[in-house]
This record gives sequence, structure tokens and C-alpha cells, in this order.
Amino acid sequence: MDILSLIILFLVSSASATEYVLNSSSIEQFKNGIHYSGEDELLLIIEDNVTIQSSSNVGIQSAAPVTISSPANSTLTIIINNDSEMLYGIKAPSVSVGSGVLDITVNGNNTGADSIAFGIRAESGNISISGGKIITNVNTTGHKNKGISASRFVIITGGIIDANPHGGTNTYGLDGGNGGAGTGGVMISGGCISVFSTGGAIMNMGVDAKFGMIGISGNPVILIYANESGTENYPYNPDITISGDNAVVFTSTGGIFTLRKNAVLTQNASFIADRTFEIPEGMNLRISEGEYLYKPAGTRFDFGSGYGTFEYGRAIPLSGGAVIFTGKDPIGTENIQESPLSVVGLFAGLGTVVLMRRKIS
Repeated sequence: MDILSLIILFLVSSASATEYVLNSSSIEQFKNGIHYSGEDELLLIIEDNVTIQSSSNVGIQSAAPVTISSPANSTLTIIINNDSEMLYGIKAPSVSVGSGVLDITVNGNNTGADSIAFGIRAESGNISISGGKIITNVNTTGHKNKGISASRFVIITGGIIDANPHGGTNTYGLDGGNGGAGTGGVMISGGCISVFSTGGAIMNMGVDAKFGMIGISGNPVILIYANESGTENYPYNPDITISGDNAVVFTSTGGIFTLRKNAVLTQNASFIADRTFEIPEGMNLRISEGEYLYKPAGTRFDFGSGYGTFEYGRAIPLSGGAVIFTGKDPIGTENIQESPLSVVGLFAGLGTVVLMRRKIS
């Protein structure tokens, strides 16, 4: 296939952007990686479930900002298995994701003193996530493993994010703010976010902003886990602000997931299977009308006597020991039958069930 045909099939250029359409036909040209050197913004449209398995140290590299979407909600899988000092699933000046699924895996034996591996990296700007689902599994022997990292801001207003850095010297789930105060950080105002930083020899940090700030507002559901393999283990650094009443934040350092502030759950969510969650004494969690909280079988949830308060409408038992807690609904909860078959329809809205129910080792 000649160059002109490739341009017609895969690239639609305009004055301000260049579009790459990833589908079952075009992926043959992109399956070993995308390296874009143009000046215009790069638009990646995911039409079909496709895979990039790069033989180099990067899956997608762009000299211009990248925007990713998938009207069909298809999945782009990126796999990196390389021993270079610097490893990237996606690397660009800035990255925006609005829809679709990104499933990124970065593995390597990169033992250099300055070695770093990233799931997604914005080299000079922001990472903005407003929808879709992003999974980053970063597991190397390097100095730093980072799930989602921006030199300025990581901004999350929606979507489902599952960041899992593991191994090496230091791990960071969400990492932003390499500039001065006010010029970088991690800002979360929506979405369902799970962060698991594990296996670092010195530091496991769930959410970090080196010189910036961490701000949580709006109505996100955030579960942050940092295990105790290192000498310093923190769900997030001390410079954090959680504002408003609807941000549900549970954190754990190698043990129980603890609610960090009084909160109201305003979107459907799920706990993680086989873990323990608790509402500390003196604190309160409430489910708003029309929303649901799913507790998998094997998960322990402590509230009430000796703990804090939990306000909900009904506890609906499912087969195998799982439970759905409903929000208070004065006009409808009495009509929900307490049987597994009667709540099958509820799972259509539980977008976080698959994301958050896996066991942490």
C-alpha cells in the first residue's frame, strides 16, 4: 500500500488537527506503535477493539497534544515489554481522554538510577480525563513507576480510572505538579478512581504532586491503596484539600480502607472484593436517593456500634453473600424485592463493579 493510500485511509488532516482512526483494518499499520511528529493536534479515534504491542520503549509518542475518544466505546490495548531506561504507554505534551477504554500495560527490567516507566505521561502540559475508562498497569524494576503522570495538572472530571504502579524503588499512582505552587498538581472533581501503589522498595505513593497541590471536590468515588513494602507509604501527600460533601474517599496503607471525611454518595459505586472498609467513629456516609453501593461477597464493611454511621435505604442480599445498599427512596424502596433476580437490572448502572472488585495482593 503506497503512502497516498495510507493518508486517505488513516489520516484526515485539517488546519488544526490530524486524525488517526484505529480499527480492524488500520491497526495493521499501527500495531507496532504510533510515532507522530506533526505540529497539529493528534486526534485518535478508536473504532474497534485493537491492540498496539510496541517493540520499542513507547506505544504512542506524539510531538503534539493528543486527544483520544471512542464513540463506540471500543478498547485500545497498549502493551510495552522493554528494558529501556525510559518506558511509556503514551507520551505527548498533553493528553485528553473523553471516551473509550485504554488498557495499558508497561513491563520492563530498567534498573538504571534515572529509569522511569509511565502508563500515560504529559511531558509539558496536562492530562485531562472527562470520560471513558483507563487502566494502567506499570510493573518494572526501575527507579520510578507511575500510572498517570503530568508535568502540570492531572485533571479528572469523569470516567473510570484504575492506576496500578508496582515494583522498583518508588511507585506513584497519579502524579502531577512538577512546577511551582499553583502551576501543577492533581485535581479530581468526578469519576470513579482506584489507585493501588504497591511493591516499591522505598516509597509507595497513591496520589502525589511534587511541588503542586491535590484538590478533591465534586462527587468522585476514590479508593486509594498503598502497601507497606517501602519505608515511606502514603495514600496521598499531606498537601491535599477535600472540599464539599459529595466526595467519597477511602484510603488504606496496607490494611483497612477508611473513610476520610463525611460524605454523600451521589453515583453508583462498588467496594473491592475481599477487603475491609470502615466508617470511623464520629463520621458519616450517606447514599443519596436513587444511587447504589455494591458490597461484594467476602468484603467486610464496618459501621454502627463502635464505628461511624451509614445512612441508606435498604440492604438487598444477593446470592453468594454480596449485598446492594440502596439510597433512601421514599417512593420506591418498598417495592424492591429482596432477591438476587429482582436486582439484576441495577448492575447496568454499576460501572465500577468490574473495576473495583478484584482482590489486591
